[in-house]
Amino acid sequence: MSEENKKEITQEEAAEEAKKYSSKVTEDDVADMVDKEEKMKGFFANVESLKKYWDDACDMFSLLKDRATGEYTETPWRTIAAIVGALVYVMSPLDLIPDFIPLAGYLDDAAVFAFVLSVAQDDLNRYREWRKKEQNTINID
Repeated sequence: MSEENKKEITQEEAAEEAKKYSSKVTEDDVADMVDKEEKMKGFFANVESLKKYWDDACDMFSLLKDRATGEYTETPWRTIAAIVGALVYVMSPLDLIPDFIPLAGYLDDAAVFAFVLSVAQDDLNRYREWRKKEQNTINID
């Protein structure tokens, strides 16, 4: 295996990429990402290094949809921007390690997503609790 195929990115590189992508996110990007949900879920379902994040990605899309519809607006913008930025990064074929490089192409995507997940975890957990309460309320009615 070539050296290029072994490359992994550091936590600092993942943080820098996440920051770079999230700094450009707008409200329109949130709506655009909601429209790309099926395509994005395909990445998480079919790319080995992303599969373990399937549940988190699904919850992030639910959060973005509820944000876009105004159902849930408690998540700070910095978290929303970080989530959208990470998802845009995953979709981008030309990033730190281009996606066409066998075996290594999605390692940077997973690292950036994992970094953003660690940063967004508390807000995502608060959203999950809210959603659980909302579903219970709907089921009672």
